[in-house]
Amino acid sequence: MSFIRETRIEANGLRFYLGEVGGPEQPLVLMLHGFPECWASWRFQLPVLAESGYHAVAPDLRGYGGTDAPEGVAAYSQRELVRDVVALIEALGHSEAVLVGHDFGSALAWQVAREHPEKVRGLVALSVPYGGPAPEPPTETMKRRFGDHFFYMLYFQQPDIPERELAADVSDSLRRIFHGLSAHADMNQVFAPRRDGGFLDTMPRPAEQPHWMREVDLAYYVSRFREHGFTGPLNWYRALDLHWRQTRRDRHWRITPPTIFIAGRQDPVIALNRKALERMPEYLDDHRGTWLLDDCGHWTQMEQPAQVTSLLMGFMETRERERAAASS
Repeated sequence: MSFIRETRIEANGLRFYLGEVGGPEQPLVLMLHGFPECWASWRFQLPVLAESGYHAVAPDLRGYGGTDAPEGVAAYSQRELVRDVVALIEALGHSEAVLVGHDFGSALAWQVAREHPEKVRGLVALSVPYGGPAPEPPTETMKRRFGDHFFYMLYFQQPDIPERELAADVSDSLRRIFHGLSAHADMNQVFAPRRDGGFLDTMPRPAEQPHWMREVDLAYYVSRFREHGFTGPLNWYRALDLHWRQTRRDRHWRITPPTIFIAGRQDPVIALNRKALERMPEYLDDHRGTWLLDDCGHWTQMEQPAQVTSLLMGFMETRERERAAASS
């Protein structure tokens, strides 16, 4: 990845650390990662985007890696995160971007497209479908759905306890998470009903690293979390109800920019969000397709990089042709 520039830029009052290829004279692709990740989750897509003439930028998002991590849950409200993305687009020298998001980055990309469609030329969402407005705070829905059984998002609402678990052995934690939510894990084991314990208790340690997460790759992630910790990333979960309160009176929930959606068939997030996946097309004005990839769990762009990159590039090329036709 030596040709990828690792740089810093200021936006929305924060210093963002990012991986970047290309420059502001080229169309911008802004790539938003999920939990527990960093900019390097897009390492398979960045080279192809560079070769194809795009300005591709993958930041460590607020609270992650080398980017500033302000204190307090309120600093991670969806409104602040949306402001981050809009400010990044402008700080990078553009008026708009194609957004590519995975996991929490996908949820964020949906909200940017909903609130600022003029900034989004297109949206490629991975793993997290768009389900429109929620009728009640997310944690209330989780409590009703899972009762007194363990659910990781509710576990993450606690102060300090998840941080201590994940930080006790960062290498072991990340090794288990990347394996435990991949296509090669036993989802029946990971999501077996239980009443207590920690996040990692049902995620066995893999015998070896998969080809898409080599030891050298894992070591890079480990270095980011050892240096900066887990509180910022976990605050994204702790701000879920705050986001609901901030947006509950909003009336506009449709997504107008062109979209595609990609996920793994073995992704537990899809298993948990089947209803959102089914009703997603109701809220999308220009949806170009949904793909569920075989032999693919949660880490979509890493587990099946060739398929994801091909779908992404096809979408990008179509948008460029449409842009050229509109300006001619």
